[in-house]
Amino acid sequence: MPERKTIAAYLEAVQGQIRWKRARPLLVRELERHLEDQRDDFLKEGKALDEAERLAVEDMGDPVSVGTELDRVHRPRPQWGLLGLTIALAAIGVVLRVLFRQSYVQQMGITRFLASLGLGTAAMLGMYFFDVSRLVRHARAVYGGGLAVSLLPLVFLRSRYYMYYITLAAALSPLVYAFWLYSFRGKGWKGLLLTILGGMPLAAVCCLIPSASGLFILLFSGLAATLYAAGRDWFGVGRWKGVGAVLAVALGLLAFLFLKGYLNSFLLRVMIALRPELEKEHRGYMGWVLHMFWEDVPPLRSVGGDAAMPVNAGARLFGGGQEFRPIDFSHDFLPASMAVAWGWIPLALLLTALTILLLWMLVKGLRQSYLPGHFVVLAVVLTLGFQTLFSAALNFGFVLFSASLPLVVGNFQTVVDMALIGLALSVFRGNSIAREEPGGPVPQRKRLRIKFEYQ
Repeated sequence: MPERKTIAAYLEAVQGQIRWKRARPLLVRELERHLEDQRDDFLKEGKALDEAERLAVEDMGDPVSVGTELDRVHRPRPQWGLLGLTIALAAIGVVLRVLFRQSYVQQMGITRFLASLGLGTAAMLGMYFFDVSRLVRHARAVYGGGLAVSLLPLVFLRSRYYMYYITLAAALSPLVYAFWLYSFRGKGWKGLLLTILGGMPLAAVCCLIPSASGLFILLFSGLAATLYAAGRDWFGVGRWKGVGAVLAVALGLLAFLFLKGYLNSFLLRVMIALRPELEKEHRGYMGWVLHMFWEDVPPLRSVGGDAAMPVNAGARLFGGGQEFRPIDFSHDFLPASMAVAWGWIPLALLLTALTILLLWMLVKGLRQSYLPGHFVVLAVVLTLGFQTLFSAALNFGFVLFSASLPLVVGNFQTVVDMALIGLALSVFRGNSIAREEPGGPVPQRKRLRIKFEYQ
């Protein structure tokens, strides 16, 4: 008796040839829909159900050959280059922390720095193998959860882990906003308005924590992501209308804050950051000292002796016997410590490596066929990019707020940064099977029947 040819048996045979477990359900589901369409066409021609299924699977071809071809096309795409560069930069951070914070290392040991590298690598790999489409399907729930996480610093204000909560909240806010933004694609002016309003609670939390760097990263990255979405007309209101509306809201809010005087204190801080010598005995002291440091930093400097004294080791002497009082430089000033010890060329190489990593991720992200992945990658790149920009500005003497160089800081922020990168890399790894969920009612599928006739 010949074996009965059914759709279920055919799909089981195809599935057995697909090695990537994450790809199996999606590919089998799509193939099942196509087979059902073929079967329904045969039923309309008056065929019996068993015969219709048999003809459908026969038209599709040998299941082993079909499964093998699907397995060849749909495979995970390893991201060894980006993974390796990220781990290398994090390892450099451990070395910098050991070299330029001797007193701290003697107290805590290097175990903590090595632990941050190990935990960061584990977090990155965990996110790398994660299916980001699960978050996309529940984008608004992700926003709600992210907003709840951002409230942790306010809930545990006196906790010893308070700074960890601030770091986590500040790093996740742009990514959370990106999911919120994506959930309103195709929703018209209402969706654009709700998208902008969704950023306000996150910004308010950053103000209450407070986290100035987190607030500015959220504002700048959120504006960039919203302009990107409007420029692609994802809201369905027209490309230029959407971009104009986003810019109008941003400029209108800025004008309102300026006229009400809410920006006076901030503008004063900006002026002091630009000209720290105006208050070099008070708020401008750190910036003034950093300017002095950079006047004394050559392109290269041999390690050893007083010339290699790191910034955070205490006071340094400058021309004329002028001595500055000791400064307790935190991990935010590791780049300056590196430049003072080795010259500015090694620091330039480190910043170049970080820039290459971010640009590499950005270019790959914008080339993805999986459109939600654009926003995931964009949020991660913007977060780390603004961290890098703010840290560089701080270390070059523009002291406006605290900011650490991503990956190389060697603490909990390194773990969070590596986890964000891992999530972005998961978009690249699974791009061949990623599918976008429909933004509105699903249109009725057009049935297609393929039939080969041999003469």
